[in-house]
Amino acid sequence: MGKDKIELKVFTNSYVEELLREIKITSNIDNYYNVNFPFKERFPKGNTNIFIDNGLSLNPGITGKLADADLESCIILYENLKLNEIQASDPRLWTYLTHVTFWPYMRERWGLENVRKTDSPIGRVYDRYFLIKPNLELLSRNGISRLWWYAHLTVDEKRKDKYELTRILLRREEVPVGILERVVGTNYNTRTGLLEFLQEHDEILSNENLTRQLLKAFNLFGGTKILPLLSKNKIKQILERIKPAA
Repeated sequence: MGKDKIELKVFTNSYVEELLREIKITSNIDNYYNVNFPFKERFPKGNTNIFIDNGLSLNPGITGKLADADLESCIILYENLKLNEIQASDPRLWTYLTHVTFWPYMRERWGLENVRKTDSPIGRVYDRYFLIKPNLELLSRNGISRLWWYAHLTVDEKRKDKYELTRILLRREEVPVGILERVVGTNYNTRTGLLEFLQEHDEILSNENLTRQLLKAFNLFGGTKILPLLSKNKIKQILERIKPAA
């Protein structure tokens, strides 16, 4: 392993539970406003054999260009963090990365100072700094795991640009929410068919309202049909029928 790589650590399950329990019992999230999170070095024995570039940084973006920043960061992270799906579903890993390795990114991208008045700072901590359950919906919310999974679920080595569909996914902020945080995102044909359809219909993808309408209609349709059994082309035919008028 090259000298510019470092082996990542993971927290113990008991320490992750301790961090969550402290928030749940006391509602105290003061540490999430700190320049550095005061974590305890509670790690399992042995090696993780998970390596990452030393000093790797992610782009937190600026208001109005967050989708561009997410695209840049997810490609950087995916290229540097080689995981299998079991490792990539481990709450201990993502909790360590949000609280330690990428804390500066988390403070800028998901800092509590800029939580909307209608949202809860505690809710943001649960959603973005932890992984309560390793399902796709929550993996798509954690501040770091979301970036890795965005790439993993859309990368295609057979394409000239293997991140072609990743770019479609992150073209608009509402697209990953409408796909990966819903049941339709768990199936390859459904997910890929939807992304290719958006790619082929820029008049929808370039319009926020039309994108939202299509995703809402498709998710409602998905609640009444067995979408995982359908081919990618069949998915696109359905989308053609329910697409909003441009």
